[in-house]
Amino acid sequence: MSVRTIRMASLILIGVLAASYAEMKIGFINSQQIFKEYEGTKEAQAKFDKEVARWEQEASKRKKEIEELKQQLEKQSLLLSAERKKELEDRLREKYMAYQEFLQSKLGQDGEVLQKNVELTKPIIERINKIIANIAEEERYDFIFDEANGGVVFAKKGYDLTERVLRILNEQG
Repeated sequence: MSVRTIRMASLILIGVLAASYAEMKIGFINSQQIFKEYEGTKEAQAKFDKEVARWEQEASKRKKEIEELKQQLEKQSLLLSAERKKELEDRLREKYMAYQEFLQSKLGQDGEVLQKNVELTKPIIERINKIIANIAEEERYDFIFDEANGGVVFAKKGYDLTERVLRILNEQG
């Protein structure tokens, strides 16, 4: 095969591929913008913040009780009998362990804070995905990428469906 034949075959292959891609319809969204501007997300965030504030307040109250008991033990240490001192030390240790368990169960990596976040955001994500799927199906998009997750390196602004998804999402309530 000659160099000229290989070049000709390459040009034909490039032409066929270009024609295939010309029919492809691609769009993208910015999920961070949708989450930031969607009223439903703002409501979910307010609920989440309120719950976290309640847990943080409870944690602060427990920590204060520990500090007060610790100070009491330090101040009265010389005046207390060995039995009473041990009793207060045990109570301090129990309160501290309960405090740590509370922090872990509420605010820890697998705590209620994560569960609450998932509980509040899952319905929003499902609604967004449904809208995207409907747009893709109705308008025959081959791909819709999420710009926020780094899935798009370059895209013409005309392909951005973010505002449209956001508008439909807000219209639906």
